[in-house]
Amino acid sequence: MTSSDEAALQKHRVHLRPVTLGDAAPAALHLLPCDVLVSQSAPVGRFFTPAIRQGSDGLEVSFRGRSLRGEEVAVPPGLVGYVMVTEEKLIGKQDFSGGSENGSQEEEREPVEPPEPLERDFDRFIGATASFSRFTLWGLETIPGPDAKVRGALTWPSLAAAIHAQVPED
Repeated sequence: MTSSDEAALQKHRVHLRPVTLGDAAPAALHLLPCDVLVSQSAPVGRFFTPAIRQGSDGLEVSFRGRSLRGEEVAVPPGLVGYVMVTEEKLIGKQDFSGGSENGSQEEEREPVEPPEPLERDFDRFIGATASFSRFTLWGLETIPGPDAKVRGALTWPSLAAAIHAQVPED
């Protein structure tokens, strides 16, 4: 039997704000081999402004006195990566249409009702702040190998397409 708090933790709905996808500016991303034990904003640019050097076997940089080796990794063709952030919860009617906000203030549209009523404590809204088609994957002392988890994640779209493709009849 679960308490009401445990049940509340298991019930979440995430709503994407489609209009933010078109507004997401391209960004240079770095995937570092570390864990950050805090879930909040941090001035990363203040602490990580890499002076990347091209070494004999890939990219080289040092971060807080440690040597990092890396390489550029491309997002699979036909896909785009987005940096997403959780927005503050907004109560009431939300615009889930994904339409552009190019209209003037005199010409306001009525927002479209969401498919389900919003529940104040369970709904989360996310929006894109940046987009990317490639990023730099860093490893501590060595370039991450083919068994890196991110490489497995990037091969999944092509594997899923092959699994679900129509099999030709002979």
